[in-house]
Amino acid sequence: MSPPTSLQRGTGFHHLIADEYRLIAQVLTYCHAAGYAIPPLLVIDYVIALKTSPFVLLFGPTGQGKTELARLFAQALVHPFEDQYTYVNLGSSLQAPEIQDRFGWMKFVETLENAAAPANAGRLFFLCLDNLRPHDVYTYFANVSRDADGITRLVMRGYPPDKWPALPSNVIITGTLDAEHPVDSDQSALLAQINCVYMQPQWLQSNIRTVKRQQRMAPVGMQRLLLEQQYRSDEAATERLHALLGPHLDDILQPPSELMAILWQSSLTYTQTWRSTMLRAVANSFTIEGHGLFIPYDVLNNAQFAYSFVMARQLLLRLWGQPQHSAAIEALLHRQLAQLPSTTLVGLTDSLLY
Repeated sequence: MSPPTSLQRGTGFHHLIADEYRLIAQVLTYCHAAGYAIPPLLVIDYVIALKTSPFVLLFGPTGQGKTELARLFAQALVHPFEDQYTYVNLGSSLQAPEIQDRFGWMKFVETLENAAAPANAGRLFFLCLDNLRPHDVYTYFANVSRDADGITRLVMRGYPPDKWPALPSNVIITGTLDAEHPVDSDQSALLAQINCVYMQPQWLQSNIRTVKRQQRMAPVGMQRLLLEQQYRSDEAATERLHALLGPHLDDILQPPSELMAILWQSSLTYTQTWRSTMLRAVANSFTIEGHGLFIPYDVLNNAQFAYSFVMARQLLLRLWGQPQHSAAIEALLHRQLAQLPSTTLVGLTDSLLY
């Protein structure tokens, strides 16, 4: 298959630099200045997740940099306005669980109210909920509901509808989860609606040259870019992908046979809700100009890679604790990354030197 004529691209990444690429390069540069060698592919993955949903779950083994990624990404875009980044540690051993829950809930609602203030309409607010426990996924990563006034609210389990907080469009909520225990069936169904980023930099690392430079104020427009260039509804995502992929859309948006086999073996059902999440993720894997974030010069291959990559990570979390399936998914991810063209990250890594 070949992309529509109007969308065929050359193979030179340096000629394709667009705003999303500059945003990613800004985050990488900020991270390196802080002494962290964050893999470029991990930042690309996180950007796509943030564009797709206001809820993003960073998961993986302990000590893989989940908290650092959430903090550094936010600070790279809002520095020096620290009021736009809120950190809530839900796993501190210094407080009783009920005090942690109450404090976390108060900080959570306070951030939403601050972001909703008219004076902050054009500012992006980041909320990091660190050290989530399994039941916290229900509390903070629940469904959204639109009331009669058109206001989007978080459906919080255990709270009456009149207490559901409004979710401003300029808030991004990231949670970190140490995936050390298997999830139950209810948690698995909820996770199908959440964008997950798998944090295991060993297999995401690339050859990048780290440079020390002074952290600077985030460039103007980066926050607005992340707010405006997003597809968070099925309708918007479908329209976007039809424009990019044309008649190839239905062929691409099908689970790869290897992943379908794992689905069948694990008794998971590929629901319409899950498919909708995948649809939005693929739509957000392109820049505003129609270039792929994973594979800039090949529209169809970028869509196919994004689909299988995102779905594999979803499966990895939902089947965490089941070694027979985790090993197969890990092997698939390794093969996908091995096939990723080396030119994908050339422009981003080189940009760190200028």
